[in-house]
Amino acid sequence: MELRKEVKKLLAENGYKCNADGRHYVAERITTPVVPRELDLKKWLPILKYAEDVGGCQSCDYFEYIDARNNTATAEVYGLYDIPYGLVNPFIVCFSGFMTAHLYTMEAVRFYAKNYGERLPIFCTGKEGNKGLFKSVFDRKDGLMVQTEAEAYLRPLSMLAPEAWVRLYQRAVADTDTKGNFSEMYKLAETLGLDEVTFLLCSGNFSYDKRLLAEGMLELAKPEYKDIKVNLAVIHCPMCLDLAVPEGHLSELLLGYVAASLGPMMKDTTPYMLPDFSKERYILPETLAEDWDRFEELITDYSNMGWPNYQEILYNLDHETAVENIILADLRARASFTPQGYDDALRADIERYQKFVGVYEQGTSFMEFLINSTDEKFFTY
Repeated sequence: MELRKEVKKLLAENGYKCNADGRHYVAERITTPVVPRELDLKKWLPILKYAEDVGGCQSCDYFEYIDARNNTATAEVYGLYDIPYGLVNPFIVCFSGFMTAHLYTMEAVRFYAKNYGERLPIFCTGKEGNKGLFKSVFDRKDGLMVQTEAEAYLRPLSMLAPEAWVRLYQRAVADTDTKGNFSEMYKLAETLGLDEVTFLLCSGNFSYDKRLLAEGMLELAKPEYKDIKVNLAVIHCPMCLDLAVPEGHLSELLLGYVAASLGPMMKDTTPYMLPDFSKERYILPETLAEDWDRFEELITDYSNMGWPNYQEILYNLDHETAVENIILADLRARASFTPQGYDDALRADIERYQKFVGVYEQGTSFMEFLINSTDEKFFTY
């Protein structure tokens, strides 16, 4: 109660802002001790599994949409281990903020090489990252999770694969300003002079597929994307709760990410297949019919990086209470990690992955390493 009382006071001083600056304002001034909550896996596991059902997709799911050329296009969903052969200029795009996405990306690359004898190119995107919550992590020169979301993936990936291969396509957009992830992907294809491209979105987030597709399909209907045919696909990343990074096990941060993956599915939407560029995303089939009551505690009490709209739309909370809930969750999430702790956890997960698949020696054949690595799968469904 004392914590909420102080939060209310600080929010009143700052006009009840809960964007990145607003959250930082409270975090800098709070004096009441803040500790992360104890979380019961037995309680949360069924909710997280349902979150994967609601927010994730299954291999072979697909969604039709109107593209920038006013043609009917299809957004595909592939399993991590069964990406099909014959895609046109495919790139695995590693992004989303989950600091597990690089491991899922490596698994997709590894099994594509084993299945087809070819190496998929990768591209990491994200110029900002969640600087509201992770400012202390990104605002460093040294470390693994630093500077930008893209760099936070590039550094761990460079420990698992040839750095020249990992960073090859970053040069194409290094000096360009883009409006967001899809704009940056398109700029990559444009810079490479491609007429057609396939983007395989690999987020590491088991509950994020439908939000990604709902936003991507609407974005790619804009006329600015008409000069290149873009084939949109999501790689579903199955849930994993035994990794060292906070997103890889039950934590304040994991629950916040899931809340921020699900809540927007009902916010600022336009009807499916009816583009309205003043909106942020389509509302996909069956989304309205999901049991949103099952996510009420998740979205109201653990949404540490989302907008208050989720709570207002789904659960009829008043604006000030919704903002207070976000700030309280943000403070508890901040109390649950340190920059060095993130780096240590990333290294621990990389070491575990290397123990499973083997250690790539820089300067040797990466293709041979991939093909000769274990046939066992690191992530299971």
